[in-house]
Amino acid sequence: MPLFATLTNERICQEIEASKKHVILAAPGICVPVAKALQHAHQRLGQGAVQVVLDVSARVTRLGYGEHAAVEMLSQAGVMLRQHAGLRIGALICDDAGWSFATSPSLVEADLTADSEAFNAITLTSAQVMVLRVELPPVIKGENFSPALEYPVVGSEPVEEATLCKVKRALEIAPPQQFDLARQTQVYAALIQFVELTFEGFNIQSRRIQLPKTLPLIATQDKALKDRVTASLKVLDKVEKPKALQEVTEKLEELRQAYLVPVGQAGRVMLKSKRQSFENELTKIEKDLDDCKEALKKDLQEALNKVIDAIIPDLSRAVMANPPSRFRGLFLATEESAAVYVREELAKSFPTAEELVFGMKIHKFYKDVTYETLKNKDFGERVMKEIPQSVMDGALLKEEVAAKAGPVMS
Repeated sequence: MPLFATLTNERICQEIEASKKHVILAAPGICVPVAKALQHAHQRLGQGAVQVVLDVSARVTRLGYGEHAAVEMLSQAGVMLRQHAGLRIGALICDDAGWSFATSPSLVEADLTADSEAFNAITLTSAQVMVLRVELPPVIKGENFSPALEYPVVGSEPVEEATLCKVKRALEIAPPQQFDLARQTQVYAALIQFVELTFEGFNIQSRRIQLPKTLPLIATQDKALKDRVTASLKVLDKVEKPKALQEVTEKLEELRQAYLVPVGQAGRVMLKSKRQSFENELTKIEKDLDDCKEALKKDLQEALNKVIDAIIPDLSRAVMANPPSRFRGLFLATEESAAVYVREELAKSFPTAEELVFGMKIHKFYKDVTYETLKNKDFGERVMKEIPQSVMDGALLKEEVAAKAGPVMS
């Protein structure tokens, strides 16, 4: 008999159904068909002849090692059910035959099929079965049956009703994902990721300069004075967008077109293999933007100084005509003092050139393909359409998606 074996859920059910004396199963979790087979064996073989050890937890269910409904079925049927937190290896003993097997979480891989050539189990010898039984819950029948018996190694604690209720409630609050889509997500996430790339650029014209309330222009009846000051405040409207900044905008758009592939409403994606090249080019553009901002700050500061110098004389006269309280209390009633006062008040409310260009930034945000993304059928179609066939073939994406999806697609 070959040592390597393929132990699918279907095969486990068959072995349990064929048992004539007892069944011992230890695993992270079980599916409903296996639970039904264990329930039938319990009815056929009697109380204590079927022993089951599981890691009864919400995490096990979310990873796809098993279904909590299967655990509840066993509990309701009176099957001996014991807990071993963190159990990740499987062992199945049916009468004198036994297997040690690895269980694959459905979040990562679909269950093996009967015709699969992959191996996930080792067939145990009779001696190994006997040794293994020493560390598993013993089969107890008839008058020797005692559900309170302590087991030293695997399955030493019974599964309490409170534990079942706690896990069920946790899964109602945060249920497992749809595993076929979750597995596909891993495949797509290895190839591509979403990138949001935006540029918050030159928008000085929208920045209105307001005079501080400590200056009495509003109260003055001199319309000509108001008009002159208002005209001076609009000087920023005349600051032209630098040519270098336009070049930055064009380079950024060219970078977006080169690397970021549109996939419908979901946004744009980039090949993960191209991320470093993308970052290198983006760094150069960001350097160009920094240089442009430095040059622009100089022009803006000159414009701001021009505004301040232009309105100080008129505002100084307005201060002398209608002195604000702070000016009356702290300054001499001279035109020179009025000019100093006006300049100080303007400095408190006027933006600096540094502040005006601070918001000019390139915003970049990476986001991986998610489970929710794959619920949008248009996404997969657009990816297959927009990304070159040679890249898809090289990444084995189509084959991997089919394999990860498993035999049944929902």
